[in-house]
Amino acid sequence: MRTIKEIDKEITILKGSLENVQGTKTEVYSRIVGYYRSLRNWNKGKREEYNHRVTFNQLDSKSALKELNFEWQKVKNSPVSNLEAVASYAYFYRKTCPNCPPVKNYLSTLDISGAHVEVDDEEGFSEAAQFSVCSAPTVIFFDTEGREIFRAVNVQEIKEKLEPSHTVTPETV
Repeated sequence: MRTIKEIDKEITILKGSLENVQGTKTEVYSRIVGYYRSLRNWNKGKREEYNHRVTFNQLDSKSALKELNFEWQKVKNSPVSNLEAVASYAYFYRKTCPNCPPVKNYLSTLDISGAHVEVDDEEGFSEAAQFSVCSAPTVIFFDTEGREIFRAVNVQEIKEKLEPSHTVTPETV
């Protein structure tokens, strides 16, 4: 059996050897402008861009997709229509958008409360960014707990999702 002094001496020797560890340089390759290239050959701008990249984790994405699919199946298989499941909406629009007025007019016919957000002003733009809204018009429909059920960008999509009996499918033709 070893004594504490012997163990401490061995630890001191191992710590000293760790200070002198010499390895070989590792070559790191990553995709840049369509092809793979060694990081040490990248210019300063591309190197900085690389430092800000977020790595995709396949395991996290699979579990997130399973969770989303589970939530979607609950809504999809619900005995009530989507119109009954919708509690509110957020309508993102621009004043100069030619496609926005028809969506606004259709929303006014629904018996659902909603917020109208103009994305041309700073406050509306930041709210649209929070919801990852990239085009106008976009309408996001929420359930009673504030979870997004679906989103649509035109009257036809809204009708198809709110009133599934009005959609034309290959079986009904």
